[in-house]
Amino acid sequence: MLKSLLKLYAMVVLAAALALIGVNKSFVWLFHDTLTHGEREVRKGYAFTLQDYLDHAGPAGRDAALARLNKNAWEKFDLVDPDTVPDLSAQQRHDLADHKLILMTNGKDYYLPLRDGTVLHAYSADMDYLGIQLIAYSLIAIAALLPLLAWVWLHWRDLRALEEAARGFGAGKLSTRAQLPKRSNVYGLARQFNEMAERIQGSIQHQREMMNGISHELKTPIARLEFGIALLQSPVPEAQRTLRLDALRHDVRELDELVSELLALSRLEQGATHLVLMRVAVGEWLDSVVASVANDVADRQLTLAVHTEAAPTHHVCDPRLVARALLNLIRNAARYARNTITVRVETGHAGALLLTVEDDGPGIPAPDRARVFEPFLRLDASRDRHTGGFGLGLAIVRRIALVHGGEIRLDAAEGGGARFAMLLPAMSIPPI
Repeated sequence: MLKSLLKLYAMVVLAAALALIGVNKSFVWLFHDTLTHGEREVRKGYAFTLQDYLDHAGPAGRDAALARLNKNAWEKFDLVDPDTVPDLSAQQRHDLADHKLILMTNGKDYYLPLRDGTVLHAYSADMDYLGIQLIAYSLIAIAALLPLLAWVWLHWRDLRALEEAARGFGAGKLSTRAQLPKRSNVYGLARQFNEMAERIQGSIQHQREMMNGISHELKTPIARLEFGIALLQSPVPEAQRTLRLDALRHDVRELDELVSELLALSRLEQGATHLVLMRVAVGEWLDSVVASVANDVADRQLTLAVHTEAAPTHHVCDPRLVARALLNLIRNAARYARNTITVRVETGHAGALLLTVEDDGPGIPAPDRARVFEPFLRLDASRDRHTGGFGLGLAIVRRIALVHGGEIRLDAAEGGGARFAMLLPAMSIPPI
């Protein structure tokens, strides 16, 4: 802190010194007319006395009068011819002709016209006030130092608090935050640090939950595979062996599906998935998506109602990712619907695409609606992966909406079930 203070103090003192020099050197020149007028008013009586003194001395005694002035005055006087006075402007020569006092730009020479047409030149040397000036400048330097000390100390105190928070956060205390008052000069930096720490803590917590979920989800099929392989090693009839092999194949497919879902979610969360934007005919695209899931819905003896009356003709998006999101929403609705699943495609604000999937199932309580998009979350502990899936489908839907710059909302449907609404804003295809 001391090094920073010295640097700042040196810059302030240097700037103040340059400002003082600039004022002394330039103000007489910049405000010459104003200062000349002031000097005329201030020296009016003095000029009158000089003129009267020299006039009474007469031409014969003027040299002796000037000698007495030079002996008793700080200023030095001499008589000059007005036509030979150097460095006078046209205005100044005009003022001399009007018997006005003339102040030169150096602030030391002035010319006083006398009644007989001659001009009295006076030169005022600087008084030696070096000691007083040193004291004055020292007081100015000290006065500049005191607020700098206060300012730097407050800065240093807040930066130390921010440093301690960063050290604690780096040591693994992820809940550490910088507590600074809003009036602090580094409050904005502390707020950015706290926001960063909040995001990092959330990301690490999310990764931990993901790892716990992955471990839990992989444990069951792996255990079944180990158990099935152990059973195959024992002598069993061929028909029973075939059934056990089919069960093993089912477990392998389940593992493959889980890994594929995990990879898809990981790519979406890391931003590794690049959008392949296309101008899609919404009606044809929706027909293909609904057709791919129609048999699964029919097998559950459910009705799939699709409404496209208010749908846009075309929309720019990544049709593959949006199709996956819509399929996940329909399959999620199929798990809990009693009779009907309703899909609506509408035009949203400013050309956005609004996809809505409703079911007439039991619905989701309001306090739990914000959590359903978390990976591996099953609100009902009695649901296993056969009734509740892996718990990744809605998390993937949310990420797909976010990578399109949109959002996904969960509300209660009119019949009491769940209503998922995915809003995808209008996009344009970037030039190649």
